[in-house]
Amino acid sequence: MKTKLIKLALSFFSSDDGRKFVRNVAVVIISPFVAITVLIGAIFSDGISFNHNLVTDLFEGNPISELTGEMKQYVQEIQDGLVLIDSHIDKINQTFTNGSSLNIYQVKGYFIGYMVSSQHKVFSDEMAEAWVNSFTEGEEVKVPTSVNAVIYASLEKNLNEKLLKDTKKSMETCYGALIGNDGKTVTTLSKEQMDELIKNMPEDTSEIRKKIVMQAADAVGKIPYYWGGSAKCAGYDGNDFGVTVAPDSKGRNKKGLDCSHFVDWVYWTVMNNNLGNTNTSGQIKMCKKIAKQDLKAGDLAFLINKSGKTTHVGIYAGKNAKGEAVWIHENSNDSNVAMNTVSYWSGYYRLNMMEGR
Repeated sequence: MKTKLIKLALSFFSSDDGRKFVRNVAVVIISPFVAITVLIGAIFSDGISFNHNLVTDLFEGNPISELTGEMKQYVQEIQDGLVLIDSHIDKINQTFTNGSSLNIYQVKGYFIGYMVSSQHKVFSDEMAEAWVNSFTEGEEVKVPTSVNAVIYASLEKNLNEKLLKDTKKSMETCYGALIGNDGKTVTTLSKEQMDELIKNMPEDTSEIRKKIVMQAADAVGKIPYYWGGSAKCAGYDGNDFGVTVAPDSKGRNKKGLDCSHFVDWVYWTVMNNNLGNTNTSGQIKMCKKIAKQDLKAGDLAFLINKSGKTTHVGIYAGKNAKGEAVWIHENSNDSNVAMNTVSYWSGYYRLNMMEGR
C-alpha cells in the first residue's frame, strides 16, 4: 500500500492539478480507503504562524494522531528520522566557531520532502548524521551551506544514491512551504494581524519603531518584487507600484522594489530618510552588528554569502505568539513583500540612526 500511495502522490504533484495544489493549498484525499488530508505547500495562514498542515506538524514535532495502519507507520518513520536529525543538528551547531548555525528549515524541510518521495527509507542514526553533514562544506573547518548544488552532491555521496528529479522537487517544495516561499500569492494583512504585531512587542518599544513595522506590514502583498526597483518618493502615491513595465532579469514586469530599496522606502516613508537609496552593501555600512537577543522592532538582518557579499535584507517585526522572530521583506520568491519567520539570516544589525530610539 505504501508504494501505491507514494506513486499516487508523485503522480499528483507532477500533474497540472498538482501544481495548482501547491499554489492553492488544496485538500486532497489520496484514497477513499485512506482519508488523509495533505496540505503540503501551504504558506502562512495568518501572515505570522504556519498553517497547521502535515509538513509543519512534522517539522515542529507535533503529534499526528488521525492516521492509522500503514500510513501511521509511514509517518512515524519520518518522525523518528526527524528526532535523529534534530540531535545531530544540535551536535554540529556546537562545532561551528563563528557563531553560525545550520538552517533547520532547510535541513528538516528537505528531509521531509525526501521522505515523502519515492526514495523514502527508514533512517538509522548513522544516516541521519550523514544527512546533517551534507548541509556543511569545508574539510578542516566546516561551515553551514545553503547552496543546492553543494547539498545535493553531498547527499548523493553520503547516502550513496542518486537523488531523483522528483525527489529534489519534493524537497524544495516542503522547504518552500516552511519558509513561505511556495509561490502562493501573498495577501495583505488585516488590521487584526497588524495589531497583533504591536501587541507582542515589548512595552518599552518606541513609537517610531512601531511605525516602521506598521509601514512595512502595511506593504505586505502591495509592492511587487522587481530587481533593481527603487522608489521615486516616500509613500505609495507617485511610485506607481504594480504598473506594467519592461521585465527585469527574471521576467517580472510589475513596477516594484527589491529588498534593499524596500527598506529604503519604509524608512523614507516613516522618517523622511531614504538611507541613500542604496543597495544592501551600502545599507550594512550604515549599521552596527548586534546580537539576535538585542533585536528591536525595525532593526535589520542581512543574508551574506561565503564571499562576504550581502545578498538580502529584511526588517525585524518582533515575535509571534510562538516566540518566533517575524520578518518583513521584499521577497523575490513570493514576488512581493512578505512576512514570515525565515531563519537564514547571516547576522543582525541596527542602523546607526536608530541607536537610542
